[in-house]
Formats: sequence, C-alpha cells, structure tokens
Amino acid sequence: MRLFIFAVLVLELAVPAYAEVTPSQIVLASYRVEHPNTTGTGFVLDRPDPNEPERQQLLLVTAAHVFEGMKGETATLVLREQNEGGKWAAKSEKIRIRKGQKPLWVQHPKEDVAVIFLDFPSEKPIDSLPISVLATAEDWNTHAPEPGSFIRCVGYPHAPIFKPSRAGFATTRLGCIADYPLTPIDDHPKYLVDFNIFEGNSGGPIYSDQLGDEIKIIGLVHGQHFIDERFKNIYSEGMTRKRLGLAIIESSAVILETIEKITPKTVSKKASSSSRPKIKALIRRGLQKSIDKEE
Repeated sequence: MRLFIFAVLVLELAVPAYAEVTPSQIVLASYRVEHPNTTGTGFVLDRPDPNEPERQQLLLVTAAHVFEGMKGETATLVLREQNEGGKWAAKSEKIRIRKGQKPLWVQHPKEDVAVIFLDFPSEKPIDSLPISVLATAEDWNTHAPEPGSFIRCVGYPHAPIFKPSRAGFATTRLGCIADYPLTPIDDHPKYLVDFNIFEGNSGGPIYSDQLGDEIKIIGLVHGQHFIDERFKNIYSEGMTRKRLGLAIIESSAVILETIEKITPKTVSKKASSSSRPKIKALIRRGLQKSIDKEE
C-alpha cells in the first residue's frame, strides 16, 4: 500500500501545475466588447454558483470605463463558433449592461474594474477560465514578478479598423514589468508595463508565468501614459501627443476585490450545469481611456 501511495504522488508531481490553464485558453476566453461609439476587451471567468454549486456562473471582466462609455441598455459581445470542419466564425450576441439608467455591472469603488454576470443558454459558444486563474494578493506577496519580467497582453487594438482574425480572436503581445515595487497590493493597485496599447485594448487580460509554476492573470489594461509636446515653426505652432510606451494595468487582486462585491445570485434556469459549448477542440472557456484621454 505504501508503494502504491508513493507512486501516485510521483505521478501527480510529474504533471505540470500550469497545465490547467494555457495561453490558448486565455485567448479563447477573451472577447471583443462593442458598441457603436466605443470598443473594449473583456475576458470570461467561471465559478460555482454560491446558491447552486452544481451550476456555473459566468462573469465578464473588463475595465469599468468600457461599460461607462457605452450608451443605452445593451452592448455586443463578439463570440465565436467552430463548425464540424474545424473552421471558426465570429458570432455577435447582445448583452444587457443597464436596466434603464441603472448599471448592471459591479464596479470597484476606487479602481477601473467592472464585472457583470453573463446569462447565456448552454448552446452558446462561450469559453471561460476558472476564477483561480487570477493571481491573489498572497500570490503577489510570495511570487511578485521582478522588474523586466515578461508578461503577455491579450486584446483588440483598434478593433474597428484592425481585424487580424475573421473569427474575432484577440491578438497576444509581449511586454515586461516596468514598475517597482509591486507590493503591498493596497499601496500598488496599479502598475506599469513596457508596451504601447491602443483604443480597444482596455479591459484585456495581462498574464504571466512568473507567479509560481502556474500561468496566472495578473491584471487588466486600464490606460496608457502620453506626453504632450508643444512645437513652434515659422508658419505654425501647436501641440502633438506622443505615446510614452508605458501601459497602466489594474492588478488582479483588485479584480478579485470587485468580484467579492457581487451579490450571489442564481444563474437562470435556462443555463446548463456546465454552461459550456459542446464544440470539438474547445478546451476551456477567456477603448482605451488613458489617464490622459486620447482624442
């Protein structure tokens, strides 16, 4: 019996801890959030319904200013479908973000983070990630990335005019941590990363494999720093705005704080216990408004 138990333990240790979530799964769980006057990025998390644990709740996470910039009661979430031949196609779905003038999302009281329930039938092609993919305050305290550590950003830069994927998949880009220190989280709810972002990136997930052995989402895109430079020529003068190449990120610990503020509710009866699509090859369900507003 002892030999058997030892063999099981060795087998479990041989399985990489990060196998639970992969970069592809984060792309699959990330979606374009659209409205006629603005565009952003969101990613979908799942968790057991506090009232009915056999059901899964789907939570759409994005930057709060993405929803705030959308007028009216609805927005569009660009989902994807895969046919029997393996080809992907974009499929837009309306989501309700307000009831009259009342926002239906939950917003962090101080930071630019918003979370809203998604209530879709089980046949909808929704990919999501387990809520455990978010790096906690404890993760930050024990495995905070070093300055210069690589991170990845998933999103839709200039989505209305730049669509590299007809199926609506997000692009993944590389950057690095530009800030120090990053902890304690209460003192550093935001941090800087070294890369340019663009309108449409707001709300997109930032992930890293530096917080222990697992891939973790460590934040979402809030905005970008700019520098305004005045010029004067012989016949003209004015001001030009340049990107500083530093994006502003809301910490994953802030996202978790926002989720904790959601009043538990039961997912609609029309949703299945798994709330996942029955589509082959799917593994798991995942506007820029800078501090200096870009015009």
